[in-house]
Amino acid sequence: MNFSDPQVILFVADCERAATFYSAFGFVERFRVPQVAPVKVELHLDGFGLGLALPGPAAQSHDLTPVTSGHRAAMTLWTDDVEAAHAHALAAGGTEHRGPHSFLDGALRVAFVEDPDGHPVQFVQRTEG
Repeated sequence: MNFSDPQVILFVADCERAATFYSAFGFVERFRVPQVAPVKVELHLDGFGLGLALPGPAAQSHDLTPVTSGHRAAMTLWTDDVEAAHAHALAAGGTEHRGPHSFLDGALRVAFVEDPDGHPVQFVQRTEG
């Protein structure tokens, strides 16, 4: 038995809007269904798969009970410039959650925004020291 191509799926209100947001960080679209008004879009970045799916079709097709509010998952993106990544995320349509700050006794710089569907997106930078 083999496993491959892991993917996390976030339930979103608008696949197109969410795909546009994550594309701003280098995620590349590899799949969508249907082509117009998609119910699922798959993106990839550096070997990581991110699926964006509408909750209704997932519930109907797969007997799932998607949770569609609150901080139900968090995306972490490592970067070499937390301040710039934070500003870029806000310009791409993210909402402020917590601006750049030191973490783990200054070993890391961290910032959070929320994507257009309220999922936390964390930017992390290793600091010198």
